Amino acid sequence: MPGLMRCKYCGTLQDEPGGAKVCVQCGGELVFEQTLTPGGASYVKAQLELDQIAAPAGQIVERHLIVTVETPDQVPAAERPPAEAGRDPLNFVAVLDISGSMGGSKIEAAVEAARQAVRRLQDGDFFSLVTFSTRVLCPLASRRVDAGYRRVIESALQEIRAGGQTALCGGLEQGIEQALSRRQKTNLVLLLSDGQANVGETGVEAIGRRAMDARAQGVTVSTLGVGNDYNEALMAEIAIDGGGRFYHVAHAHQIAAYLAGELGEMASLAARNAVVTLDLPEGTGVHPLSSAYPVQGPAITLGDIPLSTTLEVAVRILLPPHPPGTKLPISGALRYRSPVDHSLTTPLNTVTVRYAPVAGFEFTDGTVKPVVRRVLAQMQATGVLSTVKAATQGVQAARRQGGLHMASMQRYASLLGEDQEAGELLAQSKEVLDAMVASSASPLAKAATHAAMKRHRGSKDFDQT
Repeated sequence: MPGLMRCKYCGTLQDEPGGAKVCVQCGGELVFEQTLTPGGASYVKAQLELDQIAAPAGQIVERHLIVTVETPDQVPAAERPPAEAGRDPLNFVAVLDISGSMGGSKIEAAVEAARQAVRRLQDGDFFSLVTFSTRVLCPLASRRVDAGYRRVIESALQEIRAGGQTALCGGLEQGIEQALSRRQKTNLVLLLSDGQANVGETGVEAIGRRAMDARAQGVTVSTLGVGNDYNEALMAEIAIDGGGRFYHVAHAHQIAAYLAGELGEMASLAARNAVVTLDLPEGTGVHPLSSAYPVQGPAITLGDIPLSTTLEVAVRILLPPHPPGTKLPISGALRYRSPVDHSLTTPLNTVTVRYAPVAGFEFTDGTVKPVVRRVLAQMQATGVLSTVKAATQGVQAARRQGGLHMASMQRYASLLGEDQEAGELLAQSKEVLDAMVASSASPLAKAATHAAMKRHRGSKDFDQT
């Protein structure tokens, strides 16, 4: 019976061919895919793919890798907490914008969303509520959830009213402080806002650093932007630096679905503290396309990964020179902790770069088109996020950043020649970036930012209405 085979050069997985065992993408050697043995420790799948298997000898070479990580719908029984608990206690902090712009249906929907989220919490979880307008308040300090606290929460939610300006940074700081006061294995600060930060610190990078510091202490920070008047660059920056996810919520009635969805993601983690370590030759530079994944040497930090999630992490590598005829293998491993804190490892398959004499090497030699297209899509997402952020410095900064990114994408896309899919992606990218430069506050900019974060972080759409 035919099985799945993986190319030792580009890493792509494919059906076993009927004739010669040769990769249909790059002509490389195929080997049968190794399956996890029954009862094997690691249950998270991971694979490595290479965008161009050939390289000119004697030169520093830029290539791209895609690391794909896929978590199951359910963790094996041996890696789950006892059935009566189902999971370890969750520490959840809701940080709600209650400024004047949130009045009416928005504040009503936000309060109802918080109410529904609390109903999803188990007794023994921790919950706190922070609100911000002109002032930052903590109506509910972090406390273990039980029947009595649920009544206190309900009473506090009924008292929330909208009014004032937007001390977003102060709200974030207070939310992080509450999370750290009751730190558990899983800690989520979820910030919801519909407006611009205009009280206290307002700088995008400065506020993002608060989230980055929280991430370093084991707290995940995610954001929900509601409507079309908030600063998507700021909300995305907070989520990227905080190791969380950003969601654009166009309509008030969608708030509950997204708040509950993000809470559910963090309550059903498949892997904690996930890190990919690449086996690379000394002197290789590693640069992820997404700043959501910090790098230290050959190690790429993925963080916590929910169940039923696929992450696609594109990495640019700069390889040192090698002589002609060299076959350079690249591999690695995914390491993570299970919900019961076991340390597990998934080996990554090997990909191989072949070095050819410069005289006979063409720019497109060894191109693996399906991988290049996916890297190009990741580059598009990076361009959206960098242009949105540049737009906070003005139209000229956004135009300059968008132009630089389009030039980079066009050069990379030339690996594909006259490729219809790549051409369509480039045209779409230019349209989106041009529209963002023209009006960074447009609904298109927010939808594009949401889509870019979704591609980088593997986040889900919880409400399609």
